[in-house]
Amino acid sequence: MTDKQLEKSREEVIKDWLQRHQAQVRKERSARRHSMETGGVTITSLMDAMTIILVFLLMNYSVDPIRIDASDDLRLPPSNTEINPQPSASVTVSAIGIVVNDKVVVPVKDGTVDKAFKGGDEASLQIQPLFEALNEAAQTQKDIAQRIGSKFEGLLTVIAHQETSYRLITEVLYTAGQAEFQKFKFAVLKGGQRG
Repeated sequence: MTDKQLEKSREEVIKDWLQRHQAQVRKERSARRHSMETGGVTITSLMDAMTIILVFLLMNYSVDPIRIDASDDLRLPPSNTEINPQPSASVTVSAIGIVVNDKVVVPVKDGTVDKAFKGGDEASLQIQPLFEALNEAAQTQKDIAQRIGSKFEGLLTVIAHQETSYRLITEVLYTAGQAEFQKFKFAVLKGGQRG
């Protein structure tokens, strides 16, 4: 063998090696591209997402059937009660308004409701917008009771500001009675002094 044939062989060997190496690189790129296209989400990342969602839901879950956000306009009277609240419709009477289902239905000014909301009669006990909202809440409870095969209890939880006048509480209870709520429970803060 001559030197020229050996050199040629060396060049051919290098050329062959480069061709094989380039083919291998193209094959790896193609495999990577194919895995990215079909890729998707692995079960591990799905489990991580579900864990985060579960923690979020558990932290936002409330055990109490009644949620009360205290403010200057709504301070509950203290009590030494041991009874836990039951799920029911609720009406909130604060210093600035009467709320049903997180919607202000009647404004309160100086501890009273304007006579315009009572049909123009100052002596009337029925507050018309409150009646309509409670009537709707009662109908919703009746529909739910009918679907699950139970009886409509007519239970209403009254959440009232501790300085609410007796007259306003009477008007709220009378109006609720007209909307077919017969049982009332009052929300209070646990921890009052016995005496």
